[in-house]
Amino acid sequence: MFRYLIILIFLFVGCQRGPSLPLGIPPLTVCKITVTQNGEPLDGATLSLNTVAGTENWRVVGITDTNGVVVPSTNGLFEGVLQGKYKIVVSKKEQDASKLPPSPAMGEPGYEEWLNKYGDKIEKLNTYFLVEKQYTSASTTPHEIDVSGKKRIETAIDVGKKVREKM
Repeated sequence: MFRYLIILIFLFVGCQRGPSLPLGIPPLTVCKITVTQNGEPLDGATLSLNTVAGTENWRVVGITDTNGVVVPSTNGLFEGVLQGKYKIVVSKKEQDASKLPPSPAMGEPGYEEWLNKYGDKIEKLNTYFLVEKQYTSASTTPHEIDVSGKKRIETAIDVGKKVREKM
């Protein structure tokens, strides 16, 4: 009986992997990128990698954690990046939500009611860029990463001074 329980545990754990790579996608390289702003970790920023060649077959994005660290995923499902040279684009925005009551988390009780009551007001709130504009576009960012055949790449970038520019 104990032997069958062990086998079931191994089968269950083995089935908990993420989705397998689709046909036609080469192996991915895990990239750990630390993003700072004026030397301090930038949390909650969106990071995307745009190919220098301009051939975007796969979307590569991630969100920085409280330490400014992000491990981008391909198509939001597969941890890692295809080989190639990329421009690193970083953006972060905020809305002046202080004029609204706090929103329950999506899926939590009261969220739909809050969204129905305040959803139309969200669009009217002032929105601000929190990263200098040069870092928010592939055509102007100075940051690049060359993803080679390594299994893991770690790098760090800084996105300049703190800003709060109205959109």
